[in-house]
Amino acid sequence: MVSIEPSATKDDVRAAYAAVVDYHNNLVQMRFTVAGLFLAANGFLASGFFQSSVSAMPRAALPVLGMVLAAICWLLEVRTYQLLENLGARGHDLEASLGLQQGQGFFSLMEHQPIGPRLPLTRLRLPANRVVRYLVSHSFGIGLLYTFIGMFWLIMLVVRA
Repeated sequence: MVSIEPSATKDDVRAAYAAVVDYHNNLVQMRFTVAGLFLAANGFLASGFFQSSVSAMPRAALPVLGMVLAAICWLLEVRTYQLLENLGARGHDLEASLGLQQGQGFFSLMEHQPIGPRLPLTRLRLPANRVVRYLVSHSFGIGLLYTFIGMFWLIMLVVRA
């Protein structure tokens, strides 16, 4: 027996849109929470690593633990970014279903920022090209954070081992 589902009503589309926006915002909050916890955990590892009374075994284990932590958090960031991209695509589709004009919806605004980045403490605005948008992004900054701290632990493992 074939079941025929009724088409979605405007209220259904609005509810789906609200859910997608909410999930998107929760993922953004989560990625910064993970980055903050990552920094705190690395501060804890570094304080143990640089103590003079640490034996040889933990001195080698702490950098390995730091690199593993960096790899895990980086993988979480990769997955979160993928989810955010998928939510963005779904959000655009829902905005079209709702009849929103370009620039009226949340995901439209996230994709096309009307005002370019400004250098802190100045009035200078950077050009709004793809390279600048990529370099001045949370994803690039968080990726650098995980990469540099992972490299730091690799260097500490090689130098101090």
